[in-house]
Amino acid sequence: MRVRAAALSPMAVSADVLAVPIYREDREFPADLADLDATSGGVISGAIDWGEFNLLEHYTALVDAGSLPSQKLLLVNGVRRGRGAWRARRIASTAVRRLQGRGATTLALWLRDGEDEDAFAAAIVGAQQGTYRPTSIYGRVRDTEAMKRSVEELILLGGPSQEAVDRAVLLAEGVEFGRTLANRASNDLFPERMADVARQLEADGCTVEVLGPPEMAALGMNALLGVGQGAEHEPRLIAVKLPGWDKRPDRRLAIVGKGVCFDSGGISLKPPERMEEMKHDKSGAAAVIAAARTVARLAPDTPLMAVAPMVENMPGANAQRPGDVVKAMNGKTVEVVNTDAEGRLILIDALHWAEREGATHLVDVATLTGAASVAFGELISPYFAKPREWGTAVQAAGDATGEWLWEMPLATEYRTSLDSAHADIVNSGSREGALIKSAVFINDFVTVPWVHMDIAGTAYLLSDRSWNPKGALGTGVSTLTRLSLDYAAGR
Repeated sequence: MRVRAAALSPMAVSADVLAVPIYREDREFPADLADLDATSGGVISGAIDWGEFNLLEHYTALVDAGSLPSQKLLLVNGVRRGRGAWRARRIASTAVRRLQGRGATTLALWLRDGEDEDAFAAAIVGAQQGTYRPTSIYGRVRDTEAMKRSVEELILLGGPSQEAVDRAVLLAEGVEFGRTLANRASNDLFPERMADVARQLEADGCTVEVLGPPEMAALGMNALLGVGQGAEHEPRLIAVKLPGWDKRPDRRLAIVGKGVCFDSGGISLKPPERMEEMKHDKSGAAAVIAAARTVARLAPDTPLMAVAPMVENMPGANAQRPGDVVKAMNGKTVEVVNTDAEGRLILIDALHWAEREGATHLVDVATLTGAASVAFGELISPYFAKPREWGTAVQAAGDATGEWLWEMPLATEYRTSLDSAHADIVNSGSREGALIKSAVFINDFVTVPWVHMDIAGTAYLLSDRSWNPKGALGTGVSTLTRLSLDYAAGR
């Protein structure tokens, strides 16, 4: 998709479609909307009066543009949440998705409200997301040429400089790269293949290191290896270092992503319903690799490393059993009481390895707990921080790029509930407070500033929505990219 900014008013722009957000605060038309409605000959108020568009019922309405230069108007529900990147991203993705398969090739987007550069950048990411077709990976025969039609040019009215636009386009491409990785089937993308994907980043100037089982065993990564020991495809630990990593030994950020290419639950087998979604359990790894790729193209001197521990969690003859005890890389022993609490096991070895490699700050991203999805649904990603100031930096990056994060308390008082009679700690506690306890478990294995982000509810959609189709979303890529750039700048 081509993107350009234009210093034009919505009354003057000529496009196939002009997208106009109608906000829920617009109980009575404010001056800007009233002016546009009057210039159009009343098509906006007419659509609302006729019932073609209702903020309580409709996400969009496509109507003739009346006297405006554009051919059609697309009224878009601007949702409730305040101004800024989140709302801009949602509006743009909803608008572009509504035009999928239609004949519109140019879309002018008017955000109203004098949005800032971050909001425009988020809108570009959202617009790119709106073009996404999951069937483009494997369903090429199914899609007709008409179904593949999409917006080819986005015009941002009153938008930022072209330089800012170009940077946002790179970010949007990174989000879609991570999204496609997460959507790939488990028989197509397993640990060895993810390592092949990571090696492609060498073309962007990155250094890529891949550890196999012998190297990990020599380092004592028994928590990670234990999860993958029942699978045919052996585990890998992937590390992608940007050129800037070696230039800033005093300030290094490592982003660590959970990479379970398929999670059956192991011996603690999951129910069969919706188990096919467990190909998305690698969404954290997809996010950190995509973020590293994006940052390398935007600012290669950033002191960044992406770490992706990759496994399959399968109930094979050699699979890990409930009651097994493994020694993690940092020397602590873990009693595995639930083999379906596997993500935290691969993370603790990866996080400790990242520290040993010189990381001064850590962020992990993981589809870790069903509790996150139950508590926060598909819109909000909870996170835990040590110290809270480091969490504030991650939160700011999410806010700036249109990802909705929410701080949760790292209540270490729950640590006693993870005591084991046979080891230093158990890998899963009682259901009460399970979301918090998962973070408390990981906390036992990190010593530098760290944030844990649980994207179990936000990494993928269970069904089609007006703003995105069913499947992975590339969650976390934009936050991690912005965080890396801010971190390098000392913000």
